[in-house]
Amino acid sequence: MFRSTVSLPDSPKALCHDLTTIRDILSTISHDKSLAIFRIIAEQDISGVESHIISRDLQLTHKKYYRRLADLMRNGLILRKDGSRKYILSSLGKVVYSNLLSIQYIVDNIWKFKAIDAIEVCDDEIYKDIGKISNGLVDTLVHKEHIKAILKDMIC
Repeated sequence: MFRSTVSLPDSPKALCHDLTTIRDILSTISHDKSLAIFRIIAEQDISGVESHIISRDLQLTHKKYYRRLADLMRNGLILRKDGSRKYILSSLGKVVYSNLLSIQYIVDNIWKFKAIDAIEVCDDEIYKDIGKISNGLVDTLVHKEHIKAILKDMIC
C-alpha cells in the first residue's frame, strides 16, 4: 500500500510564502502555450493525458515545454499521476478551468454583456426601473444560469 505524507511548514508565515497566489495562477495561464497545455489536459478524460500527446502539436522546444508544464504544476493547476507520464487537472485546476469556460462564454457573447452594461449606466432620472430592465435583459440574453445569477446579484 502506498502512503503519501504531507509536511506542513513550521510557521503560518512560511505557509503563506508557499501558497500560490491569484497573480501566480493568472500569470501562469496568461502565456498562450501554457494555456494551450492547460486546455489539452482539461479536455481529456480523468485517466489523464500523456506528455507526448500534450507536446505533439505545440511547436515548443523541450526546455520551453517542460518549463510551462512545471509552472502549471508548481502553481497547483495540474498533477502528474503516480508512476506515469500522465497529467490531470488538480481540484484547483478544475475550478480555474470552469471559470475559464465562463469567461470564454462571455467573450463569445460580448455584445450581450455590452447591452446589459449600456442599460446599467443609464440615468435613473430618465429611465425608471433600470434594475428591472437589466434583470429582463439578463434573463433574455444570458443562457448560463451561474453567470445569470452573478449578474442579477450585482444589479442595483
